Amino acid sequence: MKRRARMLTPDAYDTACDLAGDALLQRVPAAASVLQVTDDKVWSGFSSAVYITADSSNTIRYVGSALRTGPVSDRIQEHVLAGRADMWIRLMVVPLHADTEKVLVRKIEGRIGMVLRPLDNMRLPSLGRGRTKLRVR
Repeated sequence: MKRRARMLTPDAYDTACDLAGDALLQRVPAAASVLQVTDDKVWSGFSSAVYITADSSNTIRYVGSALRTGPVSDRIQEHVLAGRADMWIRLMVVPLHADTEKVLVRKIEGRIGMVLRPLDNMRLPSLGRGRTKLRVR
């Protein structure tokens, strides 16, 4: 059975920010292109975040996270170089406080992914139920 795709809307972004809870640094409701993120460094002020990507139809393709000493844009660049970002047209960021623990960053990524149901994620981080990964369907 094919699952229904979610769109990257202002409501979807607000939901993602709400799911970040107290770890949310700020809301950045403007979308960016891959080039704005990687070349123009529009997210250079964020070292910890969950990012949401969408294709040309505004369908959510991927939800990922980064916890870096450098900017989140470095993680997006890794996706680009690996060829995983070819369909990404719009990206949105849910910035988290820089001191957010890694386990919490991953849980927030899992929460957001479970709600937004991205098409290209095969697995999302666990929400704390042992070592199993949550599968997106």
